[in-house]
Amino acid sequence: MNVYKRLAVAAATAALANGLALTATTAHAGTAAPVHAVTAQALSPSQAAARAARWHTIWQSKFKPRHAKWVSGAFGVHAYNATVKYQCWNGGDGTKAKASLVEADYPYRTLASHSYAYCNGTWWTFKTTRVKPNTPYKVVIQQNHGRTHTEQVGVYEYR
Repeated sequence: MNVYKRLAVAAATAALANGLALTATTAHAGTAAPVHAVTAQALSPSQAAARAARWHTIWQSKFKPRHAKWVSGAFGVHAYNATVKYQCWNGGDGTKAKASLVEADYPYRTLASHSYAYCNGTWWTFKTTRVKPNTPYKVVIQQNHGRTHTEQVGVYEYR
């Protein structure tokens, strides 16, 4: 692949990633010439908001806790909603676990929780719209046995 073709492919990829319209001319069939102009399309306010609104990872971790109860570090949420996804493995011994989203300030106020479920690799998800921006939160994981298993948890927000 020649240099001009590589530049054209890189410019087209960058333009598509940024939502821009690409304008280019070709010298002859099969060989792309350098990009002469890249123009931005005008977006309406609703299109701009729709493009900007997406899921953002606030906090996530994969771990093997030492005890039956594990509490994450504090993290902040920037929107009025949060989704918690939780998963644990190696539950062939009948271990069940649950995840909760709580306020970091003492005493803990539970905003949302998932009931106990078997550690069989299934993703559990629960959502809440009761979060307040700029307030610290924590995730609490509890197991019904003292034996711990590998776990993965993440907190996401839509903004």
